[in-house]
Amino acid sequence: MADLARAAQVDASTVSRALADSPRVKQATKDHIKAIAEKIGYEINISASNLRKQATKTIGVVVPIDPTRGQTISDPFYLEMLGAVTTAAADRDYDLLLTVPKSDEKVAEKRLLTTGKVDGLIIIGQAGRKERLNALAQSTDRIVVWGGALEDARYTIVGSDNVEGGRTAGRHLLSLGRRRILFIGDTSLPEVALRYEGFQSAMASQGVEHDPDLMLPLGFGASTTVRDVLNLVEDGLKFDAIFAASDVLAIAAMSALQKAGREIPEDVAVVGYDNVGQAANALPSLSTIDQNIALGGELLVELLLRKIRGEKVRSELTSTDLIVRASTL
Repeated sequence: MADLARAAQVDASTVSRALADSPRVKQATKDHIKAIAEKIGYEINISASNLRKQATKTIGVVVPIDPTRGQTISDPFYLEMLGAVTTAAADRDYDLLLTVPKSDEKVAEKRLLTTGKVDGLIIIGQAGRKERLNALAQSTDRIVVWGGALEDARYTIVGSDNVEGGRTAGRHLLSLGRRRILFIGDTSLPEVALRYEGFQSAMASQGVEHDPDLMLPLGFGASTTVRDVLNLVEDGLKFDAIFAASDVLAIAAMSALQKAGREIPEDVAVVGYDNVGQAANALPSLSTIDQNIALGGELLVELLLRKIRGEKVRSELTSTDLIVRASTL
């Protein structure tokens, strides 16, 4: 820095402020110093700078996958959400440290924060972990969680408007004259419960009661979806539509219907949830509820960084939009 100060004919403190983009330094001086820094190959020592600031410029991302529900890190939703978070973090000059806990007993969230490896945490998913997350929120405010809006959550949540998303899917299928709609999803999961709540409200608004037999309680990544839907068809269960709690489930269900000789959407109309990339390329292309994953990733990062700066933030929901494709046309 002393060499750079001599070359720019200013003192070292001016160089330090200019490279930190301080408002106390004129823009012309900043440009002059940065141009010389680039010319002589000067690089800021990020580690030393962060040590002085007691910051790592790193965000921890925890993906608490439950193997019993059939999900893996390769699930399209996780990949797209991680992509959105990565882009948002990179735009703000932050790195990511990703961890996938092997079990619930390993408190990965607390370990990352207490070891000083990260400045804050983004946790993607809250199923069955609300009390644990509430306890974590009592010890630190530097967490933001992706998931369904829960009234008794004491942590900041970013998620889609799951109730409205479920309601929109239900209204769409009802508008097509479908009345016996098979719901696929595990309502013990907060997000799925909210989607089913919205779906039921759409049914009730049309005076239709949802038959409890038309429930297939499968986790987001259930590997048995094709077999289970085939079994329902072979057992003679009558349904003219499917609303699945994820696109992965919906695409697997369509595969089962095709194996059973059912036409989509003539015999059975299908709607998914997420609008992952695979939805548009499925055969037939899948109608789905877009929960705006890109905006979700942006909000997760932005709210966390505001928390790290000591600002007060509120939970936020992304809008949900119906994307109509061939599976319901």
